[in-house]
Amino acid sequence: MKKTWLGMTALGILVVVIILFSWYPKVYKGVILEGVDISGYSREEVVQLLSSWQTKYHKKSIIVQYGDIKSDVDAENIDLDIDTNATLDQVWNYGRSGSWWERVLNIKNGWEKGYPVLLTIQYNEGKLETLIKQWGDAIERPPHNAVINLWTGTIVPHEIGYALDRDALRPLILDAFKGSDRAEITLPVKVIQPKVTMEDITKAGMKEILSSYTTTFNSGDANRTDNIKLAALNTNGTIVYPGKIFSFNEIVGPREIEYGFKEALEIVDGEFVPGIGGGICQVSSTLYNAVLLANLKIIERSNHSKPLSYVPLGRDATVAYGALDFQFMNNTKEPLLILAEVEDNKLVVGILGPHPLEEKVEIQHENQKTIPPVIAKKEDDNLYVGETVVEEEGRPGHALTTLRVVWLKGRQISKEVLSKDVYQGEDTIVKVGTKKPPTADKVDKKEKLNNHMD
Repeated sequence: MKKTWLGMTALGILVVVIILFSWYPKVYKGVILEGVDISGYSREEVVQLLSSWQTKYHKKSIIVQYGDIKSDVDAENIDLDIDTNATLDQVWNYGRSGSWWERVLNIKNGWEKGYPVLLTIQYNEGKLETLIKQWGDAIERPPHNAVINLWTGTIVPHEIGYALDRDALRPLILDAFKGSDRAEITLPVKVIQPKVTMEDITKAGMKEILSSYTTTFNSGDANRTDNIKLAALNTNGTIVYPGKIFSFNEIVGPREIEYGFKEALEIVDGEFVPGIGGGICQVSSTLYNAVLLANLKIIERSNHSKPLSYVPLGRDATVAYGALDFQFMNNTKEPLLILAEVEDNKLVVGILGPHPLEEKVEIQHENQKTIPPVIAKKEDDNLYVGETVVEEEGRPGHALTTLRVVWLKGRQISKEVLSKDVYQGEDTIVKVGTKKPPTADKVDKKEKLNNHMD
């Protein structure tokens, strides 16, 4: 009983002492700022300490390196500074915020265990991102799959990719400025392995061309050409194993500027409009034709709303990330390798396997119809009544059924309907006059005069 009373008394005394200390006009015991014990510092002394550290920070510089890259980064390059007010608040508010009981516990914990506080650093994010981008541009490169060159038949070795770990780099730089003068850091770089290596191709023995298809494009359209090249690069070297489904959207990825795609014309709601990734439908359509000729199973495919110049009617495949995909299945018993290469103004897509294709595949059309263009009239007050002018010649639409016929040793073994497609035409725009001719004005005036005389 006596011990209990003594314990409660001691606790009570401790609480009273701590409460009295809650009005203590200095930093509480145990507060450690960046490794420096500042217990008992007045608020002004903390400010002076931060001010002296601030002066040192302004003069600091670090060295950033990786391989042949070596950059000196001064604090002023990124407007690095100590956030004095935020740091002071952390130090001074310890033991002075919260309920009285929370304050008591905080003060007690500081006495017993210490309370470390880190400097709050501020910097110009835009300037730091500019430096990071420069380093990234010098280091980063995408991985390249091992492929077989469709023109030479030789294996092109795979290449390892590299990416700057930006999330790890930012705190690394700020911590380096806290260290000794001229601290050195090595840029954190992630190694990206390609999906297909030379060993993969060699082991699977995919050296026989089952099918290939070539389309041409206007290489003078720089943005569209770049989109075609990027989509082909992402597709090139993909291995599709037996029973697996190839998804164009999954392989090529989102069509966004951040992924390297550019603005070019594309068809949206039957009209050619600028859009990010315009042109990649040529890659999906060229691949579709190679897949058809390799006698592979089509899972998903949609036609464009308008005819295209680079593939025949019924043999296009439109894609839109998150909406329309082109998918096929490897319905063979062997792995297949997809190759997609651009040379000058030609895009060629090939499908390779361990053994040549025994079947012969033909793509046929039936029930093909031409849909005459609609005549759309447009009033024009510059033309007289009865006058018409064709402002824009229309183009007919089309409807057809596409089939795949497969032969083996001269005998037809299958005939399937691939699709029934309708392509919109373009209206013929005819301007129709609404302006009254001069003779009509005279007749009107004469009639009014006669009516007045009557």
